[in-house]
Amino acid sequence: MTDTPAPLPPVSDADIADLASSPTLLVALDVDGTLADFSPDPLSVRLVPGSDRAVRQLCRMPGTTVMLLSGRDLRQLRIITGFEPLEFPGPDDVRLVGSHGAEPAEKDADADGSPDMLTPAQVALLERITAVAEEQASRDEGLWVEYKPYSRGLHRRTAVDAAEGLAATEALRAAVQDLPGVTLTVGKAILEVAVTDMTKGRYLQWYTEATRPDRVVFIGDDLTDETALRVLRPGDLGVKVGDGETAATRRVAGTAEVADVLRRLTDARSLHNADRDAPAQS
Repeated sequence: MTDTPAPLPPVSDADIADLASSPTLLVALDVDGTLADFSPDPLSVRLVPGSDRAVRQLCRMPGTTVMLLSGRDLRQLRIITGFEPLEFPGPDDVRLVGSHGAEPAEKDADADGSPDMLTPAQVALLERITAVAEEQASRDEGLWVEYKPYSRGLHRRTAVDAAEGLAATEALRAAVQDLPGVTLTVGKAILEVAVTDMTKGRYLQWYTEATRPDRVVFIGDDLTDETALRVLRPGDLGVKVGDGETAATRRVAGTAEVADVLRRLTDARSLHNADRDAPAQS
């Protein structure tokens, strides 16, 4: 008989105080299911108002970097977040990173130093993946293919027949998993097939090593976010949104609770900065 893991605690006041008092802080956040709720129309979603407000406040605070690290491409991120992908972000800007880290907006920001373009072999491979994904999507009117610069994703959340949606996903997996150069990423009701090997964890680790913030907090809900949660350093904070096994050390229920965590962090960091900058009493 195996022991059941103890339930993860919520984000405590002590957690918030530790993050708020950090001289330099990276707030790295997934988007869908974390800052925004899901919708059958993927371009209709918007950030939960409380999270949107907190992100805009946090990014303007001294020593604070806010990164939205998403599986979506930059074009979609721009639409749903309202933030611009910037080649040269300033200290008060939100950094957008799309396609699981393969598509940073920031100029020359790349976890492996490779140029942000596909080789002819990768183009041919992506075309082959596209054909298979579209074939499987035709099995159910609720299945659809998401087209990203480096990948294709087969979504089954809106499948009319759930069993048929799962069968289509497994057929796509079987058809492409042994192709050289392919990376499979399983998310919530999606199988993404990429022609790069980038993950959120790989990008976050690179960025953390390049910028060396004193503390990092990462919040995410999906299986793809586990790669980022696993690369956090001792002293950093990983927060899982929703159910499921996780490498995180804290858990919150949903997007409303994420907004509350970000509000608490915003208030605490604002107060800490005000106390730090207040003139000493003689």
